[in-house]
Amino acid sequence: MAAAPETRPSKTRLLRLAATVNLAAVAVALLALWLLPPLFAPPPGIADPGARMAFWGRLALWPALVLFLTVGGVLVARARSVALNPIDDAESRFYRVSQRVLTNTVEQTLIFVPVLAALVAQMPLPDLGFARLATALFVLGRLLFWAGYLIHPYVRAPGMAVTLTVNLVVLGWALVLAVV
Repeated sequence: MAAAPETRPSKTRLLRLAATVNLAAVAVALLALWLLPPLFAPPPGIADPGARMAFWGRLALWPALVLFLTVGGVLVARARSVALNPIDDAESRFYRVSQRVLTNTVEQTLIFVPVLAALVAQMPLPDLGFARLATALFVLGRLLFWAGYLIHPYVRAPGMAVTLTVNLVVLGWALVLAVV
């Protein structure tokens, strides 16, 4: 008797699908970073360095808020858990996911925020709308990462792809401006 065909998608097919979705997320993020900055014009009167840094501070508030929310997610998970001792007690899936999201968000934010400061300090005034867009995409990427991770580890990939793309582009542009 022949074995019944497997109704669940194979791991290889899921990985291929995740890779395709990742590439699509990278492409969308790159297109947005290329085409949409004019829609995110900087506020007037930020030509001097102090005003630029105040602008950066207002932008840095949003990644900090996402980071604070992920800390809150871990606190909520801990409060809902029966694992009073995080070393010895079994942790819930929600707690483990929230911890991993927090760790990754700390890492990504630690890259993004200082590099954004370098970019805002150096970039030409007409291009500063890019910093607003990059911040919005970074925050969106982090929230997609968190929501996706709660659904399934494969579903976190688009959020990570958006975040990584934003970090790479912002870092690359800041490096080019620093060298040129």
